[in-house]
Amino acid sequence: MNGSFKRGAFMGSLIGASAAVFAASRIGPMQKRKIRRNTRKAISNIKDGMNLIWK
Repeated sequence: MNGSFKRGAFMGSLIGASAAVFAASRIGPMQKRKIRRNTRKAISNIKDGMNLIWK
């Protein structure tokens, strides 16, 4: 069971990464910039939330 779960997780991550690369190649530079900015904000919010929970 454990080995099949790891194999499935690995295959899922490979498929997800290839889909992300394909999607990234189809969008323009302005959209990429906007996505990068939103990702940075989301990561910052997640970190702040985790710090709030753990304190």
